[in-house]
Amino acid sequence: MAQAMERLRAISIERTRKAWAEQEARSASGLVSVSTTCKSGLAVVDWAENTITIDRHASRCTRLRKSLGVSAKSLHNAGPLTQRIWMQTLTYAGDNGNWRPEHISRFLDALRKWHYACTGVKTVRYVWVAELQQRGVIHYHVVIWLAGHLTPPKPDRFWKTRDKRGFLHWHPPMWPHGMSNRLKAHAPVAYIMKYASKIESKNVGSFPHGARIHGCGGLDATGRSIRRWVLWPAYVQGNASVDDRFRPAPGGGYRNDETGELLLSEFAPTGGGFQSFIRVRHTPRRIDACGPFSWLPHSDLLH
Repeated sequence: MAQAMERLRAISIERTRKAWAEQEARSASGLVSVSTTCKSGLAVVDWAENTITIDRHASRCTRLRKSLGVSAKSLHNAGPLTQRIWMQTLTYAGDNGNWRPEHISRFLDALRKWHYACTGVKTVRYVWVAELQQRGVIHYHVVIWLAGHLTPPKPDRFWKTRDKRGFLHWHPPMWPHGMSNRLKAHAPVAYIMKYASKIESKNVGSFPHGARIHGCGGLDATGRSIRRWVLWPAYVQGNASVDDRFRPAPGGGYRNDETGELLLSEFAPTGGGFQSFIRVRHTPRRIDACGPFSWLPHSDLLH
């Protein structure tokens, strides 16, 4: 194991040296600009082939798939072997005129309230994704991980709890906006990713304005760290481990909350709308980031 780690470190160091050498060569040729704002003219004129155009809808779908995939796997692995997974679909009886952004949040609030009444714990592990039906109306697919003895209420039905004195209390439906279903899930990650993959074939722009199209809850600290790493740009992933606390920095790039290290963005906008970008730098990668783990110098793997 130690020999393998040393070999990986040697490979990483050699790649870093090559990256810095290429960076210095570009700088010597006058091909690197340090401008990070579109308010001033960019000095880069020889990198036209490195101009990219961002499709906002495609980018949104990519972020959705990454977030849902890693969240669902983390939530599934966090539970015991006796856990039960439920799939629920929330459908509107009307059209998108009946939709409101707080509806999915209120459903999840009611779900946490029910879970607390049953277990004394408010935290519930779940992921959800929005989808457009054939008739163009938004609806939601929700996957919930519960203890083996729990069965969630049907969302469109009244549900009941008992207080400490044994008195029965009825509560309004968690989803009073239309229909719902409830099924046991045997492959929850595959189930949610099926709808995540279908969303690209839909017109994401047809979702009601302001609609969130995915979400998750109940991740532990490890799950949140891995999800955060997966959603970082490649130049941040290549210089960070899941233990790092990089956040978007004012003016662009990412800053480490703990160390103050700033990783400047590799691309800068070329005009209004922030859809067209040009490469202004190559950030050397300290690791070959192929997953949410690393052997950076501060990693516990080296101690």
